[in-house]
Amino acid sequence: MYYFAYGSNMNLEHMRRLCGWHFRVLGAAILEGYEFGPDMRGYANIRPSAGDKVYGVLYELDEERLSILDDFEGYPNVFNRIEVEVSKVGASGNKYITWVYLEKPEQFGGSYVKEDYLKRVIIGARENRLPEAWIEKLESYL
Repeated sequence: MYYFAYGSNMNLEHMRRLCGWHFRVLGAAILEGYEFGPDMRGYANIRPSAGDKVYGVLYELDEERLSILDDFEGYPNVFNRIEVEVSKVGASGNKYITWVYLEKPEQFGGSYVKEDYLKRVIIGARENRLPEAWIEKLESYL
């Protein structure tokens, strides 16, 4: 199964602490029709938004790792988990049905992102070679 990470789980060291070596990085991916922004707790969140897109990392993992991520994300109490379609960056026609976590819509729209969290996100974006314009957007929250 596939998982799309747009927050701290893009960071490979962080992901390895959660899942060991039991996942495979498939590369940078794009989620169309969503926007990225701070939540009310000082972390990142996404929500549906026509015309927007979110960059992240596409992983392949098993049900046991997904269960670990469910616990980490507070599913279903803090984050919900839904299926979405993503495309790999630079690979036209490659679409994947993948899991993604998102908070309740009323949690979107905070005024800041915690610096230590955001630094893990930026490291993950860089090590997974997300577009420079996306990394600059992430850095704008510092």
